[in-house]
Amino acid sequence: MAVVISKKIPSSNFYTGSGDTSITLAGVTKITVNTKKSSIKITYPQSPNRQNSNQNDIPINKVLDLKRVDDIIKISGWLEDDKDETAWNKAWKLRAMCVSGNIDGDKGALDLLKIDNIEFKSSTVQAFLENVSFEVEPQGIFDSLDTNINYPSNQTREGRARVRVDLDFYLGTPR
Repeated sequence: MAVVISKKIPSSNFYTGSGDTSITLAGVTKITVNTKKSSIKITYPQSPNRQNSNQNDIPINKVLDLKRVDDIIKISGWLEDDKDETAWNKAWKLRAMCVSGNIDGDKGALDLLKIDNIEFKSSTVQAFLENVSFEVEPQGIFDSLDTNINYPSNQTREGRARVRVDLDFYLGTPR
């Protein structure tokens, strides 16, 4: 299963660079989806006709189903070195996607979150990377078969998984 995350990173530093950034998880170990419907209480007068409402009317709350749904998608997987970049640098770019807004001035929505054949774009359902954690073991970094390789550096070793990542995505309106 392929997971692709794309965003324009607005600021530059040693690890992240800036501009259009796309990261593909080399492997996925677990995906968890949590969907929650949000109902909103709306206050309205007790009398059905406002022209005849009584001064003593106490507003009551009514819960309307506004069909707003919040989704949280949690993905666990790993990053591998490729010919252009180390897994270590990719992990820091994921962090930048989480904490930074977008070049276009929106509130930080991803340009694309693609999970297998399902795409979430800014023009459809907005996806936000809300939490990034990555794990590196200095005394023996794991590859996709959990065998030991060298400590992550700026020298790529193509096809090696160097960093395990846990990502939380929020789908919905900016909050």
